[in-house]
Amino acid sequence: MFPKIQHKSLFVLMLVLLASALIACQPVLTEATLIDNVHTEEPSSMPSDNGFQDQPAIPNDSGIVGVQTFPDKAVYHDHVKVLDEPTSDIPPVFGEHFSAWQNCGIYDQPVGLGNALHSMEHGAVWLTYRPNLDANQVSNLQSLVRGHGYVLMSPYPTQAKPVVLTAWGVQLVIDFVPDDRIASFIAYYENGPQNPEPGAPCSGALGDPLQ
Repeated sequence: MFPKIQHKSLFVLMLVLLASALIACQPVLTEATLIDNVHTEEPSSMPSDNGFQDQPAIPNDSGIVGVQTFPDKAVYHDHVKVLDEPTSDIPPVFGEHFSAWQNCGIYDQPVGLGNALHSMEHGAVWLTYRPNLDANQVSNLQSLVRGHGYVLMSPYPTQAKPVVLTAWGVQLVIDFVPDDRIASFIAYYENGPQNPEPGAPCSGALGDPLQ
């Protein structure tokens, strides 16, 4: 025969079992889940019809030699499918992305592609550089970026070119630095005509930039 369990002990045992069951039912928060849910897109920053339409490539009216522009497809704005791994040696000009954008600013480590793409959707210029770029050149690039609210700067793991400037649907590859076109690209395309979500923020989400 088992010893008689006192009512109080039985009650405590039931509470422990109930708590264990509740914990087991909680969803597992993976790193990807946390990244994807840092911020939910504000309705005020979306187009009035809450959707996007296919758009032709914008003309290169910047006057900057070498700028390439690309047609914008509605599918690239998807927050469900996620492009988060480099597919070439330079960043893509758009793509499916996380619901959280990368806070604009200067980073000395690579940032998530799926988050940086969302920053670009909000009007950011993403300046990426070759990971082994000379430290003095990196410092000079930082001086060009510092103080800009809609510029994201970071090394890009697979990049072979010294510098690539990318905005949503727009790109300029820089083969040698310094290059006056870097400052010109930032001045024209930061929150510029390629911006599919005018007024959307580039802060308050993911990341702690150096500056």
